[in-house]
Amino acid sequence: MLDSQSIHLKALDSTDLHHLQTVLNEICREAGKSQRAPDMQEIAALLISLYRHGVTEEDKLLSVGRLALTQTTPSAAAAGSSESDAAGPSSVE
Repeated sequence: MLDSQSIHLKALDSTDLHHLQTVLNEICREAGKSQRAPDMQEIAALLISLYRHGVTEEDKLLSVGRLALTQTTPSAAAAGSSESDAAGPSSVE
């Protein structure tokens, strides 16, 4: 079993990194966020890990990245909406 895992845990080359960059760019564009945003950095690390474990199809990487984004965003949005419900309307920065 170790042999099958080590096949996927190879160093990433420039083609791999370009592929991952394309996926991350799309997720950032959809979210309207910079690649340097903390949640985008977490998603980038997740995508790299998945890629190194053999998930290399763009549509699958996009799906997981989008799902990860929704898992981090609602908690912040829920906290903001509960505060705004109690205090009235507020602007979002």
